[in-house]
Amino acid sequence: MRTAVLAVAIIAVVAGCVSVNKSVLSQSRAAYPVARDSVHVFLPGDSVPPHERIAILTAKGDENTTNEAQMLDKMRQEAGKLGANAIILGDMTDPGNTARVLGAVFGTPSNRKGQAIAIYVPDLRSR
Repeated sequence: MRTAVLAVAIIAVVAGCVSVNKSVLSQSRAAYPVARDSVHVFLPGDSVPPHERIAILTAKGDENTTNEAQMLDKMRQEAGKLGANAIILGDMTDPGNTARVLGAVFGTPSNRKGQAIAIYVPDLRSR
């Protein structure tokens, strides 16, 4: 039983290893948070309808304990807290070989990084 509790705790810590820095551009929607699963994702090259920019999001997480899906979910969650109902996904990059080697040698994390712009699209519900 104790091992199971420890395993769940470790999984919870590992799953929460993505951090998101936010440069807030507008507070106009802050009083109207949006659930993470309701935040739409526009990919590079998608046609984005008229929108208001809410924030610039920069995510990072240790390559060994995070994946792209966790980073995307965390950016959607943080965008929703600001009242954004969509994000425009930017670059997601893994650390280079040099960063990986230095991380292994010095015991420091080699971070995966991602960027997005949190936006509010007034007519997104009708899409």
